[in-house]
Amino acid sequence: MQGDDLDIEEVPRERSTNPLARVRAMSLALNDAARRTRLSARRSRELTAGGFQGRRGSSTARQLIRASFVAFFVVPTAAAAIYFGFAASDQYVAHAEFTVSAGESPLRDGVASLTGLPGAIIVQDTQIVTNFIASREMVDRLEAKAGLRAVYSRPGVDALSRFDPQRPVEQLVKYWKKVATTSIKMPGGIVRLDVAAFSPTDAKTMADATLALCEELVNTLNARINRDAVALAETEFEHASGQLAKTLAKQALARNTSGILEANLTAEATTSLIKQLRGELLDQSSAYDSALTAMKAEAPQMRERKIRIDVISRQIAALEGELTRAPGAADPALGQTVAAAMVRFDALKSEEKADLQIYENAAEALEHARVAAEFRIVYFKVFVRPSLPEEPEYPRRKIDILLVGVSTLAGWGVLMALASVVRNNMA
Repeated sequence: MQGDDLDIEEVPRERSTNPLARVRAMSLALNDAARRTRLSARRSRELTAGGFQGRRGSSTARQLIRASFVAFFVVPTAAAAIYFGFAASDQYVAHAEFTVSAGESPLRDGVASLTGLPGAIIVQDTQIVTNFIASREMVDRLEAKAGLRAVYSRPGVDALSRFDPQRPVEQLVKYWKKVATTSIKMPGGIVRLDVAAFSPTDAKTMADATLALCEELVNTLNARINRDAVALAETEFEHASGQLAKTLAKQALARNTSGILEANLTAEATTSLIKQLRGELLDQSSAYDSALTAMKAEAPQMRERKIRIDVISRQIAALEGELTRAPGAADPALGQTVAAAMVRFDALKSEEKADLQIYENAAEALEHARVAAEFRIVYFKVFVRPSLPEEPEYPRRKIDILLVGVSTLAGWGVLMALASVVRNNMA
């Protein structure tokens, strides 16, 4: 009989009524049925099983799966367990917290109060300090002050954690950024500094040295700001002084050129004298006219009065001439009139007043700048000093081993999924 791809001969049925024959026939039928059942189940599994079974190269695929599992999961996890469990060096971390804040300056202008500019400056200074900690200059100063390269390349530290002292300084900067980290807590601007090392003493030493260098930086910034402020105030003061001196020199030149010390006073005095002479001239003229009724003009008394009237008239004319031309000038065009001198002196006086105000403001600003130079604009305040750590924070051995195992297992699972997709598309 043929069926289900099985070639099984059908047992001939005996119609004998012999009991032994019937028992024999039944036994053969049961054996045949059991064999059919086993062969049918195996075939069904082969036809319905997924994955790589029932395909060409399924044995090779199963071997590759086992090998990849060992290579991608077992070996890395075992290596991580050996490294973190026995070889990795302990790392101790020293913590510190500080702020960069504004000092109480003796001067605070209205613009800064309204705009909040000092706050913006403090935020900028905080970022300057944190960036300085991760800079090449910090590494160079730590190398000169605390032997940074030697601290992180001590013998006895595992090869994966220690720094190779033969590597260039750029690699040392990258290494320092890994062992020294900063974070800023807002809105207070509190900076947390964590410095890791392979011994408690080294961790505390490097943290203390880092804070000391940061404080030096802030002090340098303070000194530079104060020095620049004083230098700027001195420059403005010198400029105001020079401008005022030029204005005073112009006034002196104008006086020397015109021959007039004070135009206003000269004009007032001359005008007052002219008024007096005019009054006297009027009196003399009235007396002369009255005397003509009783005397002749050729009389000695009348000639004397006439001469007096002429002298007063000439004096008035001379004084009036002084108002129209400079003293000693034969031609009015050659000299400067008192009226013109008054206009020029008034202009120079206004210029002197403005320059004097600028000079006084510059002198006051210079004094304030010198007083402010005695105060700190920015303060570096450390309120949590580094202490000697007692137990290592790194490596976190169990967690690190678990992370390696989970990550490698996940990676192997992704690889198997991709391999299954590729093989299904190729089938």
